[in-house]
Amino acid sequence: MSEEKPKGRAVKPKYEVVCDNKDYLTALNFDFKWLESLSKEYDFSQFQYIHKFRAFRCYKNNQHVDWIDINDLALLNGKRRLDEIRLKHQTVSPKRAVIEYPWR
Repeated sequence: MSEEKPKGRAVKPKYEVVCDNKDYLTALNFDFKWLESLSKEYDFSQFQYIHKFRAFRCYKNNQHVDWIDINDLALLNGKRRLDEIRLKHQTVSPKRAVIEYPWR
């Protein structure tokens, strides 16, 4: 007789994404898995999407530490720019910046 194994719990991601514009981003071919790799590399706990900047605020331990826009995320993952960004967020000082870009 075969025993049925109980199903395990669904694994929750270690980060949270706050985004009201998921339809817009998926229409641009944005891949939300890109945030997962960024979270693992820099230990971010939350990403908050700000549509007017087309960028995510990156949080570590409930404190805002850096920004990353959708074009930079796409470029880091081998894709082309996704959208024209007309309003730019205020950049974080290079001394305080967490995310390391190859072009910085």
